[in-house]
Amino acid sequence: MSNREAIEKATMTLASLQTGGLMNPKQANQFIKMVQDTPTILRDSRVITMDHDTQKIEKIGFGQRILRPGVENVALTEEQKSKPSTSTITLNAKEVIAEVNITYDTLENNIEKDRLKDSIMQMIAERAAVDIEELLVNGDKASPDSYLAQVDGIRKRAKSHIVDAQLESISRSIFKRGYKAVPPKYIRVPQEYRFYTSPGNQVEWMDKVADRQTNLGDSAVQGGRSSAFGIPVQGIANLQPYSLEEGEDVSDIILTHPKNIVTGFSRNIRIEVDKDIQARKFIIVLTAKLDTVFEEEDAVAKIINVKEM
Repeated sequence: MSNREAIEKATMTLASLQTGGLMNPKQANQFIKMVQDTPTILRDSRVITMDHDTQKIEKIGFGQRILRPGVENVALTEEQKSKPSTSTITLNAKEVIAEVNITYDTLENNIEKDRLKDSIMQMIAERAAVDIEELLVNGDKASPDSYLAQVDGIRKRAKSHIVDAQLESISRSIFKRGYKAVPPKYIRVPQEYRFYTSPGNQVEWMDKVADRQTNLGDSAVQGGRSSAFGIPVQGIANLQPYSLEEGEDVSDIILTHPKNIVTGFSRNIRIEVDKDIQARKFIIVLTAKLDTVFEEEDAVAKIINVKEM
């Protein structure tokens, strides 16, 4: 196949990729699934598809004891009867945009493969997942970065239980204080929770665990998942350290159940394709709408000012 034939075939392939308008629900769900499958915090979180740009999620539960002593032939009084507590959280999806440039050379080397379109979509999903994670983790409506200013991410939304590490390096003591900051009624199964931290601090913790002369230490050296007080410690690429005015580099640790992070994607996903013949490349632009919230913010602890080694 000549280069010209390859480019013509690529043009037809990418034209079939273009939705022109919005993806239909099946296409949108497939794309969201590809994004979710990429190894970021999205894989752990609870991802929902939104029928509209704004969606309310109703919460219902019992925050106190519901069982009472049973007495034969005696009904419970009105005061003894339990009523569930209800509340609402709201997702307000904001638009994000991704642009992917594919050069003619890249296509010429791959056009004969039958799965070109699938490969392109997978590539877009993988790159978009990383950028989406950055927004969902570091989003801050007060940020000077226009991209991050669209929504408040989990770093900003964790407010109720703040633990100040005061420039202490990552340690068992820090994890203990974070653990104890969350009301005990939430952490029933510690193994299902996560300490999310920077990749650097994850490595430092694995190194500390590896110093122990135990099978757990051997496992940490070999790349096994380390934990603190039964809760896995997981590094997140976009949970990066930041510098204080004093010049110290610090990072945060967020303790939560992964499914407590609710990520909403609107089905209003659009793909458009153009060709730049001067630069010899195809331009694929994807737009989507999303938001994130904690379903139960009271079940989250944030450890701040952890010294980055």
